[in-house]
Amino acid sequence: MKLIIKDENTLQSLQEAFSAEFPYLKIEFFSKLHKPGTASGLKFKLDATKTIGECRTIHTEGDWEITPEMTVNELEQGLGSVYGLGAQVFRKTANNNWIETINTDGWSLKEHNAESEALLQVRKDRLG
Repeated sequence: MKLIIKDENTLQSLQEAFSAEFPYLKIEFFSKLHKPGTASGLKFKLDATKTIGECRTIHTEGDWEITPEMTVNELEQGLGSVYGLGAQVFRKTANNNWIETINTDGWSLKEHNAESEALLQVRKDRLG
């Protein structure tokens, strides 16, 4: 899949494209970049209705190719270093909450998505 990075697009458009490909994951954007394995402070979370141009520090435009084999760390750090976008991936839990993937940044997007899908299926099976 490709994320289209243009100043006039909204953060929400990136979120929707990402979640369409990985339905058990979501991506949030922050005004500060974070180091691998660390959390993004929620006070720095950006409003998804903002345009990409309002939020980033590097104004390179292009299509960011995301593959299921890409790790969370590669995605987050790549968006930061190439486009100046602070990003954090979250995974849906069995209780339908969202958790940051900081302890598993080395997992692929495919692995995270599959893990959440499996946990939610187990929960569904238990609840009947």
